[in-house]
Amino acid sequence: MALVLKEAMDEHSLDVIRVIRRVYEEYGFTWEAGGYHADLEQIRHHYWERGGGFWVLCQGREVVGTCGVQAHTLHDCELARLYLLPELRGQGIGRRLFLHTLEWSRAHGYRRMFIWSDVKLALAHAMYLRNGARWIGQRRCNDPDDSLEHGFVYLLQG
Repeated sequence: MALVLKEAMDEHSLDVIRVIRRVYEEYGFTWEAGGYHADLEQIRHHYWERGGGFWVLCQGREVVGTCGVQAHTLHDCELARLYLLPELRGQGIGRRLFLHTLEWSRAHGYRRMFIWSDVKLALAHAMYLRNGARWIGQRRCNDPDDSLEHGFVYLLQG
């Protein structure tokens, strides 16, 4: 069945939460509804109304992946919530989502995209590096697990 990428709005929230929670359970991350994950309950407000974007990847009627862009400054944005169900990984689909966020960010005038990702997500990190991102260090995330994250930057404009 064909995969279709669609702009996500608030009506997609439950499906987005289902996909991301499944990945969280897979990796043993703590889910914090209303706190760290409150952005997923109001997608339009947290993404579209603040200069960013959010998309769902659908297989038929089922949401199977997510990706977003958060605006930080006039020129800087951040990759947000790129998640894909396990059965679809390893087929270049995550790369397709990542490239979509890069193209959208570039078209909207952003010059740099920052990427922060839990150290456990090694396959995603390798994909970011293969596609031109540079490693910039580590930080502690303010999530419920106080997770250690790898940071990357992607230069969008020459």
